[in-house]
Amino acid sequence: MSLPFPGPQRPSRSVARRSVLGGLVVLAAASAADIVRMLVHGGGGTAAGDRAGLRPRVVNLLTGNLRPEDTTPRPTEPATPKSHPHHSHAPVHHHSHGHSHSHGPAHHAAHNQSGKQHHHETKHDRAQARRAREHAKLPPARLHIRTSPAYRLDQLIPNPPEQALALTIDDGPDPEYTPDVLRLLDKYQMQASFCVIGVHAAAYPKLVRDISRAGHIVVNHSYTHALPFSKLPEKRIVNEITKTQRAIERAAGVTPQLFRSPGGEWSRFIFRAIASYGLEPLDWDVDPRDWARPGTKKIARRMLRARPGEIVLCHDGGGDRIETVRALRKVLPTWQRKGLLTIPLHIEPHYLTEK
Repeated sequence: MSLPFPGPQRPSRSVARRSVLGGLVVLAAASAADIVRMLVHGGGGTAAGDRAGLRPRVVNLLTGNLRPEDTTPRPTEPATPKSHPHHSHAPVHHHSHGHSHSHGPAHHAAHNQSGKQHHHETKHDRAQARRAREHAKLPPARLHIRTSPAYRLDQLIPNPPEQALALTIDDGPDPEYTPDVLRLLDKYQMQASFCVIGVHAAAYPKLVRDISRAGHIVVNHSYTHALPFSKLPEKRIVNEITKTQRAIERAAGVTPQLFRSPGGEWSRFIFRAIASYGLEPLDWDVDPRDWARPGTKKIARRMLRARPGEIVLCHDGGGDRIETVRALRKVLPTWQRKGLLTIPLHIEPHYLTEK
């Protein structure tokens, strides 16, 4: 018996073939980037696409049409404002009823930002720690902290003799020139203050002993004469001072009471440091520039300009000092004939604390 109405009919093969071919044509027309994104991400959004508010296009293989729900751009998420790296992290607020709440994308963005902030704070902390290591912790000041060095005798010695001046001899001891200088001082019965470099004191301790035993004063002139001395790290400055003190004490059994900064460079920290170690700052008033080796006559002429009460500079180390030795052969007897005398810078410091 035949049915009163025809049964369900299958689509003809030609129609199905056309649908498939149509889908393939659409696929061929799609960009290669879209195909790659569909294959790799499985229809999910890329990071760039998500930031732009778009999702990959998904094609119906049978109809060749875009899925209607994919044609609408996704709403973009509000950007999380960056916090200053030095600001503290904002606390997480909870409602009074105590229920926990799920965290959305904005929370995770803020969490990531706080992680970066923590990283920057850590780098900042490391920099602060490094600077703290460079700072030196000084013992309490044993002397009043000066704000300038002594340039004249009366700034160190109360009521010095009227015809007295101070001869200071720097950068030794030197095995070639220091013995000659000592012989000249002894010959003309003059006394001086030798500003000794610590590394030389350690290398030639006998010369330091000879200086002290002849009645001259030994002055701390740093350990290596590093320049610019005032720009050195604080711990290095302290090390230069204390190592020289120990080297002189071991060599001659005397403790220096004066410090001359290399190059005459001073800073607030240097004044604080030497006060902590019981040292007074020493400079000079007359500089013959013998270190530049301008010639014996020029050195002698400049030194002979010195007047009573002044502090004169010259050198027995740090290079070729034959011109200085020859100049002293003329200067010392001239001072003697004029009734001038050189006195050692022996001071009586007034300590604020016990040694």
